[in-house]
Amino acid sequence: MGAVIDQAGRVAEPAREIPVALTTDVLVVGGGIAGVMAALAAGRSGAPTLLVERFGSLGGTGTAAMMNLFYVPYAASRGLVRELFDRLIARGGAIPGEFVVYDPELYKVTALEMLAEAGVHVLLHTLVSDVILDGPVLRGIVVENKSGRQAILSRVTIDASGDADVAARAGAPFVKGREEDGKMRPMTLIFRMGGVDAGRLVEYVKSHPDDFSPDPLQCMLDLEHHMIRVFGFFKLVEHAKARGELWPECYYFRVESVLPERGVLTVNATRVYGVDGTKAEDLSRAEIETRHQMIQLAAFARTYIPGFEHSFILDSASTIGVRETRRIRGGYVMTEDDILAGRQYDDAVGVDANQQNPRQQGGHPPDGKEGGPQDVEARHLIARMFVYEIPYRCLVPRDIEGLLVAGRCLSVDHHADVYTRNQGTAMASGVAAGVAGAVAAQSGVAPRQVDVRSVQAGLRSLGVDLDLLRRLGPSPDHLE
Repeated sequence: MGAVIDQAGRVAEPAREIPVALTTDVLVVGGGIAGVMAALAAGRSGAPTLLVERFGSLGGTGTAAMMNLFYVPYAASRGLVRELFDRLIARGGAIPGEFVVYDPELYKVTALEMLAEAGVHVLLHTLVSDVILDGPVLRGIVVENKSGRQAILSRVTIDASGDADVAARAGAPFVKGREEDGKMRPMTLIFRMGGVDAGRLVEYVKSHPDDFSPDPLQCMLDLEHHMIRVFGFFKLVEHAKARGELWPECYYFRVESVLPERGVLTVNATRVYGVDGTKAEDLSRAEIETRHQMIQLAAFARTYIPGFEHSFILDSASTIGVRETRRIRGGYVMTEDDILAGRQYDDAVGVDANQQNPRQQGGHPPDGKEGGPQDVEARHLIARMFVYEIPYRCLVPRDIEGLLVAGRCLSVDHHADVYTRNQGTAMASGVAAGVAGAVAAQSGVAPRQVDVRSVQAGLRSLGVDLDLLRRLGPSPDHLE
């Protein structure tokens, strides 16, 4: 029997028992890049593991949202991350270089293969609708899928949803957006354009350097190694806006590598501000607005940019890209000061590297005007590389037992999130959460009580380099 409406217009749902569909030691919620690594690490560590994902494929932002550029140099990657990319490279699905460009479709398949080899059970097309609590202890989740409403029980749950959905439903404390006002970074719909003459594009950019970011991270023009990234066209964009061909808050056009030798490039330039990725209404508005922006950008490129004259929209991401929502409050809140200072932690369970302009309002600021004339970072500065450790306390939410997090919902502040929201930290924290979850389940203790030295030993056994910061320092010239 379904829900009914009473005479007062209220909807009543009758009480019912929920069947337990599955029981596991480690449950990973979210099959994005963090969740894949968490499930793989837990499985490789010997724990029965289940991965639950709302979409029909894995990879999240790296596949469904088309952000298929890994910012940590291939030579610096280690452990499971390196193994994933090596497999992709071997099957022609990734290009190693200063950064790694990968094929989203082959990523999806390769991730599934590695999880199957690790004994991980994967449940797709499944949405979390509630949590199962025993006092302050999380015992599992309630899901909805084509099989109906079901319960999944676990010893340890890892929230890799990106939005801290499980942690929030369980009552764990969190902050959403910027601490002082709750504003969040903009959302983006990425799309691909075909029929692009990448050679002509590169020639134009090289001959007009004053119209592009001087940062080599933002302007990569290496056709030989398939590394194409262009941020700028500032003057052309202003000309098109004056003619009413682009929306007022557009200040640049940005393309990135996918398959330049095939005439395919990714466009990462749509932006919607003032939206909340935890609200269905805002997600819907962002999807609708960015698709209108996509049409404008494609027409702009064909009209103004050499090499795009015969281009066309090949496809668009199957989901909007969400940069920032909830971040938990754990035993420690990491800050940008910690990152810039190269702070070291006794409970370090991951090390990542990222290139940023410190203490700028960059990293896609919530206030808009990104790439505009007043955006000093985008138009004039060159980013520096920072290496930083991730303490285990940032993975453990306060007040709730049986739960870990991985990915962009780590316990960090808004300014540190500029660094930690990216794929490198998502993968590193995923591996750490997976090993910690396995250790906790196998030891019969809550994640908060695990011996961190056992987690660190397990990470090293999987090839994780926990000593990178100690060897190179917080701001090395390069990574190898």
